[in-house]
Amino acid sequence: MVKSFVTVGTHIIAATCQQKRPVPCTFSALSTAGASSYFPRPHTFRAAMPSDLETAMEMLILVFHRYASKDGQPGTLSRRELRELMENELANFLKSQKDPGAIDKIMKDLDANGDGQVDFEEFVSLVVGLSVACEQCYKMHKGLKTGKK
Repeated sequence: MVKSFVTVGTHIIAATCQQKRPVPCTFSALSTAGASSYFPRPHTFRAAMPSDLETAMEMLILVFHRYASKDGQPGTLSRRELRELMENELANFLKSQKDPGAIDKIMKDLDANGDGQVDFEEFVSLVVGLSVACEQCYKMHKGLKTGKK
């Protein structure tokens, strides 16, 4: 069993990973904000079946590592691996790009630490950006208000 901790706002989220699934986690929220917080005391979230969001998180991790493990550095995407991932997993997005150098520009933007590789945290920023853009399209399609005031 492995525990991993991430800070989200004023909360510490602990992920406890076991060996039952490819990305097996249960989550605990440990408050650091006091009693007025969303999580006034530690809570553990468990479900017999993973939720849709947990499944989406698992798929994100699995897809990243499927491509990140092809070149010599496991756990990061080289430019070639990023290109292959985007061609296979984000083909519609890539087709919409008019710039033939889009992947090189994306690689440069994602590589926050300048090491020539894209790690998982850097990769997630691409997924978040694309998700935000897609959610804005979803709102327009549904006739919901878009943008922040």
